Amino acid sequence: MRITAALALGLIQYAEATDALIAQLEDGPDWRRVHASARALGLLYAERAIESLERIAARHWYPPVKEAASQAVRVIRGEEEYPAGRTNSVFFAHEHAGASLTATSRPFLDLGPDELPAVFLAQRTYSAEVFDMGEYPSRVKKRNQRPQCGLRVSDGYLLGASRGEWGGELVHQRDDATETHILYTHVVGIHRLGPHIIVATGLAHLGGNTGRLYRVFAQGETFDVEPWRQLPGAPQGSGWLADGRLYISCFGGAVLVSPEGDFEMADSGMLPAK
Repeated sequence: MRITAALALGLIQYAEATDALIAQLEDGPDWRRVHASARALGLLYAERAIESLERIAARHWYPPVKEAASQAVRVIRGEEEYPAGRTNSVFFAHEHAGASLTATSRPFLDLGPDELPAVFLAQRTYSAEVFDMGEYPSRVKKRNQRPQCGLRVSDGYLLGASRGEWGGELVHQRDDATETHILYTHVVGIHRLGPHIIVATGLAHLGGNTGRLYRVFAQGETFDVEPWRQLPGAPQGSGWLADGRLYISCFGGAVLVSPEGDFEMADSGMLPAK
């Protein structure tokens, strides 16, 4: 909603929002808000935002955000105009901002601490609720789901899977076989990153493309999650490089993630291909 609101404020020329939009340029966890706020400030021709926009253009980790900030500065200075187009396209521009950055190959990735190998995952299932499209009207049925990623925890496992447009989930499966569903979304990777357990999630389907890291934390006898960082797009895969850095390939660019949650773009030309 903040992304849509920021762009709407620019489109309706609501100059009173300038300071709030400048403040949103400092949003670290979600690059999309920075991208939208830069565009909105350009639409407002907000001269007092130029210094902040130039700083974002020079220092932000994500190239599409840098370009959005640079373009906003050029528009404010009268050196460029935003192209005419359908208003609706403005609100979804961030979903494909990094389309040209999508990696075509992945480096060789290792398993991290307590991560479950494919041979183990192939022998395990958990209970999932899945839409059965073979009947009309379609309805939800329980089925055994084979996990695609997993992590050993003190009393069992965190297991996850993605069924594409048909959903996915993160499940806590205890050693006594009891289960708790923690998160209903498309789960691609589960990792220990510094003091955190993080889950890479997201989906690219039809016109949509979104990816997010959740942080997992203990909650009573099980776990809960909270949004942590927004990825460049839906994750295609994640794992560890030989030098100990966490690599996530997304539809929107490949990133390296630090234990503090800082991103940097992975230079595919310097990584050994898988």
